[in-house]
Amino acid sequence: MRQAERIIILEDDAAFARSLSEILRDIGDVRFTSYPERLPQLISDFNPTLIIADYNLNHPTLDGVKATRLIRQTPTTNLLPVLLLSGEDNMQVIEEAYKSGIDDYVLKPVSPRFLLAKIENLLFQSRKKLNAQALSGLPGNAAIETEFYLRLARRKPFSVAYSDLDNFKPFNDEKGVKKGDDAIQLVARLLYDLRAKNSRSELFVGHLGGDDFFLLGSASTIRSTVVRLHRDFGKKSRVFFSPDEAASGFYRGSDRQGHLCAFPLLTISTAILNGITVDRVPNFLSLTQIAAQNKKIAKKSRTRVHNLDVRELPVIDLANTLFTSADVGAKKIQRLRKQK
Repeated sequence: MRQAERIIILEDDAAFARSLSEILRDIGDVRFTSYPERLPQLISDFNPTLIIADYNLNHPTLDGVKATRLIRQTPTTNLLPVLLLSGEDNMQVIEEAYKSGIDDYVLKPVSPRFLLAKIENLLFQSRKKLNAQALSGLPGNAAIETEFYLRLARRKPFSVAYSDLDNFKPFNDEKGVKKGDDAIQLVARLLYDLRAKNSRSELFVGHLGGDDFFLLGSASTIRSTVVRLHRDFGKKSRVFFSPDEAASGFYRGSDRQGHLCAFPLLTISTAILNGITVDRVPNFLSLTQIAAQNKKIAKKSRTRVHNLDVRELPVIDLANTLFTSADVGAKKIQRLRKQK
């Protein structure tokens, strides 16, 4: 494990928090507070890699579960690993805790070796699975790919949307990298807010990198989310331009040859792929290739949206895909041996 972890302990028993800090001192820096309302400022100042929260807090309105919900409601802390401690060996409490968004659960009294093993595994799995994009705070490449394969394995058709910003490079060059980052973060915030209005099964949003975003979910949810994303970004992105630029629909800048040009304002283009199943889109590489091809079509469309029903694509031979049945391969080997 890395020796640079930053851990916040939310615990109203100061003596227990100090003993816990002693257990964790070899991992990294540890801070603790008894007040859940102080968490946002402490997180902002300390930039933790893990939060350990006690379920039973001596607080009039907040416990560890409710504090976790608050952490999950903010894009900047949504992906922060949370380990809940509790003396409640009660299935209802445990179910409530996991529904709130905790990543793991440890019963008191705490065994130091067991706790350290839990923390090490939690941090490793969190970084491995989420691979979050630092700029947006959204799940990154590895998480998007994992989500795609999980949905394929359910054998139910689903939809994917691939969105990016139009004319982003000249905007980034002319207006500056800071405004370019602000534009990407605006898309991330809009997607995060839209994601919060749906269940995980209905909508997953991720940041592939740069100005590229992936959405996975049901056909109706993807369709309505894309409409709202385009509409809201069109309104809120006007802050990046002067009143004259916003009114005219373009801004002036220099191209790569140094010639003065008029560039259109930022917009979003999205390719929507409907009816995805393993026999049409068998792997993540195929998905990205099909999505990229159809996003080019979207950029030429008046609405900047292009829909494709992948059932129009040819059925893929699954012999060499992730979902090939193990016994099929075994039978093939047996036939080859008999032929010999």
